[in-house]
Amino acid sequence: MNREKYLELSRSLPFQHIADTPTVKYYTDWKAFEERLGLPYSERELELPHYLSHLKAHVKLGKGVSYARAEGVEVSESPKDPFSFIQVSDKMTAYHAARWGAGAHLELRGDFGNLFILSIGGESYMGHHVTLRVAQGSLGNIYILDVLPLGRNMKTFLFEGVVEERAKVGVHLLSVHSHESVAFTAGKLLVHDEAEVESRSLLAGGKMSRVQVDYVVKGKEAKLKALASSVARKDTRADFILNSYNVGAYSDVAVNGRGAALNKGYLSFRGSAIVEESAYQASSEIELQVVMIGEEARGFAVPVLEIHSGDVAKGNHSAGISHIAHDHLFYLRSRGLSREDAERLMVSGILSYSGLAEELGIEPMELLAEA
Repeated sequence: MNREKYLELSRSLPFQHIADTPTVKYYTDWKAFEERLGLPYSERELELPHYLSHLKAHVKLGKGVSYARAEGVEVSESPKDPFSFIQVSDKMTAYHAARWGAGAHLELRGDFGNLFILSIGGESYMGHHVTLRVAQGSLGNIYILDVLPLGRNMKTFLFEGVVEERAKVGVHLLSVHSHESVAFTAGKLLVHDEAEVESRSLLAGGKMSRVQVDYVVKGKEAKLKALASSVARKDTRADFILNSYNVGAYSDVAVNGRGAALNKGYLSFRGSAIVEESAYQASSEIELQVVMIGEEARGFAVPVLEIHSGDVAKGNHSAGISHIAHDHLFYLRSRGLSREDAERLMVSGILSYSGLAEELGIEPMELLAEA
């Protein structure tokens, strides 16, 4: 499908086909996106926040694509229509398909070590698309840095990946968006037989950040472990969605997330754990917790478990939504901390939950400042 057809499709499709719940019409503020659909392409890339400047990307997407040689990694430009298994079925995905500007396809094999992919925004609109294939038996970590710095701007970023048989990899996502930015990020991973994927993710959202990752654990005895952290800073909104699909027999999935909504911040932490009929003796669990800290903070934790198989090994889901625990706060203050310092310590713990900030050498609390 050419870009003109995708543009026509984006005009005809709704942002979302079904409201999320009868009581909450949409967890994502689609009006924030609608207001910026007419933005022109960015003329320049913005600089990374200082706390990310020490990270050196092997693949950088801005106005164009640049990359450095890495062992076991082959990089090529994305085809004109790179969509392989992300469906173009809603307005924002179709809009991305019509307007994305820079993309890359990566082939990874052997022990490729640590690979960093940077998608950075501009002063107006940028769109990036990444596809990757991890070959059989490969080892390594893929760090995807989705960054949208200061400005009244917008970015769409989509990534699609295939992890082939017996590969053992980490596929990690850091999304940091500034207070006035609007960002639409979506990813999908297919995990084949006996492959193992560990996924760490961390989101610090902007004016409106929608980040969704779908994990399709397709293979027999395939494994996925996902840990996620998120924070909604003052006057920011984030909708973070992690979906898993057990398709293969004896597949094993665990998704766990922790989030915090601060003063006047809004955080929705959602996810579905779906066990298909073919997933004989599969295991799936999803646990999401959100704590509200400060005035006018709003938080939602919405895990969904669907089991279509008649024979599963395990299926669990749980949610927790609360205001700051007063007994925890009392304990910290009794040790000499001020209320402000105690709250910062608790937020730091939530941001550190996924372990991604530590792996990247980032002080978690720096994410609370302007990106």
